[in-house]
Amino acid sequence: MINLESLIGRLGNVSHFKGLPESALKDIVFAGQILNHPKGSVIFSEGEPSSGMHVLFRGQVHLCKLGLQGQETIIARIKPVIMFNEVPTIDGGPNPVTAIAVQDCTTWNICYERYQMLMQHYPELGTGLLQILAARNRLLFARYEDLLSLPVLARVAKNILGLSLMGKEPIDRSVYTNQKIAALAATVPEAVSRSIKTLREMGVLDSTRNKITIRSAEELADIAQVGPMEFETDIQL
Repeated sequence: MINLESLIGRLGNVSHFKGLPESALKDIVFAGQILNHPKGSVIFSEGEPSSGMHVLFRGQVHLCKLGLQGQETIIARIKPVIMFNEVPTIDGGPNPVTAIAVQDCTTWNICYERYQMLMQHYPELGTGLLQILAARNRLLFARYEDLLSLPVLARVAKNILGLSLMGKEPIDRSVYTNQKIAALAATVPEAVSRSIKTLREMGVLDSTRNKITIRSAEELADIAQVGPMEFETDIQL
């Protein structure tokens, strides 16, 4: 069971909080709250007032943007133990994305006002957060470059590589439908269906209603135009 006392050690494993003394971690933990989010629920919505910063300790979260016609694009997949929604904790502005619990989730959450107070007592919280934001900004630039330079087939192949851990695990189609893969690749489900059919005909993967299995990760990486370390789509900072 996760409670505030048990979070002191866990929070110390988050890169942003590493190196802080236990007394500081205790102050930080007790300034926030533990929240449980059932599978399929919206943790916070884009454009709404700041939900503050979250640290995910259980489950998986998708950070999404919605297009003008309502199409969903998954910006990042968050797995434990990772923080997210830091920007509103810095500027107090609205949430820049929508966060959806794709599994039952437990997060630790701290509001803008309390985090600002903590940064006054522990300035390293601010400088450390700037480094993380800079690294994530580079990831977003890389995603934008993909949209500009990679055709749909390459983007779908790249996301299939990430979801399958470079071909090591099959992809559960009940979890990652064509619609979900389309949201990751910033395209439409019909284009994903055509791409998977093409990749199957090329012999690089097998696809059924239940799963996608990679037959040749190397050939799939060539189609995706990536090297062996460039396919990860999870935030791991």
